[in-house]
Amino acid sequence: MSAPNTKVETKPAVLREAMMKRVNRRMVAQGSLVLPAAPGLLDAYTELLATQFRILGRALTTDEQAHLRRILSDKLDEAYFGSPFSRLRVTWGTDAPPAVSLSYVVTVIHSTMESEYEEWTRTREPPLFGANPDAKVMDVARSLGAPASVRCLDIGAGTGRNTIPLAREGFKADAVEAAPALIKLLQDGIASEKLDIRVFEGDVLGAKIELPRAHYQLVFLCEVLSHFRDLEGVKKLFARAADTLAPGGVLLFSAFIAHDSYTLDKLARELSQVFWSTVFTRKELATAMDGLPFERVSDESVHAYEKEHLPPTAWPPTGWFSEWTQGQDVFALPEGKCPTELRWIAYQRA
Repeated sequence: MSAPNTKVETKPAVLREAMMKRVNRRMVAQGSLVLPAAPGLLDAYTELLATQFRILGRALTTDEQAHLRRILSDKLDEAYFGSPFSRLRVTWGTDAPPAVSLSYVVTVIHSTMESEYEEWTRTREPPLFGANPDAKVMDVARSLGAPASVRCLDIGAGTGRNTIPLAREGFKADAVEAAPALIKLLQDGIASEKLDIRVFEGDVLGAKIELPRAHYQLVFLCEVLSHFRDLEGVKKLFARAADTLAPGGVLLFSAFIAHDSYTLDKLARELSQVFWSTVFTRKELATAMDGLPFERVSDESVHAYEKEHLPPTAWPPTGWFSEWTQGQDVFALPEGKCPTELRWIAYQRA
């Protein structure tokens, strides 16, 4: 009997590849990724997952990758436009052998500022925002007169890091805070020192909070604008501050400002919001001030001012403060190279 007219494969590389295909269909794998909800990263996330699946021997076809991209696009939009604090979770697992396919699910992890701060108070060691007040806040308050004659409003007071030291020094201080977990810490701090501080609970732009009109000599917002996403909300916030300020009073706030030579793109705006560092241009802030009775009096680097004026033992206020204020939470660049930074900006009410 003659031998079959065929030639068996003997090349090691070809045989190894053939055997690995059989290994792949007996492979069992599961995985999960949690991703920042920035729609501008759609293509990067699609490629990231396609690469991961390819490594597991489950390469996507062109149509399958397009399907994945559509799902990611829909979920990214749902998460991002729902809240800057939401995230995307992608879970996957290989299908039962001998199948060589893979199944995945994309879901939105819904979150709010209140729930994020609830997690902070549960998992982080206090003091959450540092043990000392902002030097700029204290300096501006002292410049306005004797403490007993200066009424201050801390919008977004948090744990009372600024409100309590002001009241302790004799200033008449009120506070606005929306996050229940932070309100509890604030009220505990007030009670422990028996201080006379009014706390307005809720959203400063909500109808339920009734603030006194033309009452305060100083209204300040520390690390608050970094949570706002658009100029409409900022304009409403400035208008509310103007309504509560007495003539000649000062509005002081910190905000991430883009360098005048830098043009913000879509991804930078999205990531700045997702990373609690919302960036505005000076022109945008000027637009938000249009029609309001304010005149700008100062514009200074938060990092530089606090480093110079805080006691050496109080610097940095937290482990994250220095990098965050210099824009390094958004841009992984050396100190001084980021095109955005947190600025102290003060306006006086006409």
